[in-house]
Amino acid sequence: MTGNDPAAVADRFIQAIVWGEHVVVWAMLSEAGREHVLEAGGRRGLDPLQAQRIRQGTSPQDELDSFLTGLVHGLRVDFAAVPLDDVRAEVPTIPEGAVALEVALQCPATFGEDPWAAGSILVSRLDDTWLVDRVRPLVSRSE
Repeated sequence: MTGNDPAAVADRFIQAIVWGEHVVVWAMLSEAGREHVLEAGGRRGLDPLQAQRIRQGTSPQDELDSFLTGLVHGLRVDFAAVPLDDVRAEVPTIPEGAVALEVALQCPATFGEDPWAAGSILVSRLDDTWLVDRVRPLVSRSE
């Protein structure tokens, strides 16, 4: 699910959103990423006891599936201005020893336009695996 290449991880994460692979999205989140999602859920009315069960991995499967389906839906809404099928991740150079990176998300050029930014994904390395810490979608495309 995850790997050694931050751009490939970001691309796979976006594809998991596109295809509604909510379990994959959750598996690709770092501990910090999961905590961020649960805190955001709390601000949107997620029951604190449910959040605690999800955090501890003791949530019943249907409860977890419901939460994760909502998470994927929310990510799709966040990227509403972006054709997610066309988004590609770009990491120009990975600095030696880097433990965190911001992976740029780009939409390719169409009909004479230049490629344009779709947002970014913050990733961090845990051992030899890159995991998603935070997603920063571009809210609107500037003309």
